[in-house]
Amino acid sequence: MDRVLKFSFSEKIFHNVNAVTWYILALTGVIVYFDWASPETKAFLMQIHIWVAVIFTFNFLAFVFLSPHRFYIMMKNFLEWDKDSLAWFKNFGGYPRRFFKIPFGPEEVAPQGKVNAGQKLTYLFFVFVIIALIVTGWSLYYAKHSMGKTLFELMFYVHVWGSILATAVATCGHIPLSIVNTEDLLAMWRPGSGTVSVEWAKHHNPKWYEKDLMKVEPKED
Repeated sequence: MDRVLKFSFSEKIFHNVNAVTWYILALTGVIVYFDWASPETKAFLMQIHIWVAVIFTFNFLAFVFLSPHRFYIMMKNFLEWDKDSLAWFKNFGGYPRRFFKIPFGPEEVAPQGKVNAGQKLTYLFFVFVIIALIVTGWSLYYAKHSMGKTLFELMFYVHVWGSILATAVATCGHIPLSIVNTEDLLAMWRPGSGTVSVEWAKHHNPKWYEKDLMKVEPKED
């Protein structure tokens, strides 16, 4: 079966390390913030939080600076909008009809590129939150005694509630929809290349298949 590359190695590393570290940080942070453990346990969890935050931060910076072309392409895909992107919202990609039998909007889904309009909004939100958490987290760690009370409280609540909101979006939206889109899920998480079948690309990402993919004929010896 013919296959096409959807996720590069650097994209897979960034996404998967980010996902694992995100939930470790979210779990440890929530337990400490809501005081769900003893002082000794909270101190231990904060040490885990800080060291995992180092990995989380390095993972993002490595993707941006060691694979800038892939980061550029990723952001370009998120920021490119056209009439078909906006038309996606007429029926929200057909998901209400597909999962809840709600006849919302037209039956036909507007053709999308490598990522659909819903994914574009969600991923832009995630990138913004990642940057915000890195900036606020390390500012609170290194400069909490030099910033004023107002700035400290602003950074603290952005860090806490920004992460809680993003975790809720990921848990309730991104992950369930990723699971039902099995080929994309396997392409991202399985070892090896992040490929999907040509048939999957044609059906789910027709504009990407038609405009961005290039057929290469195998060389003959």
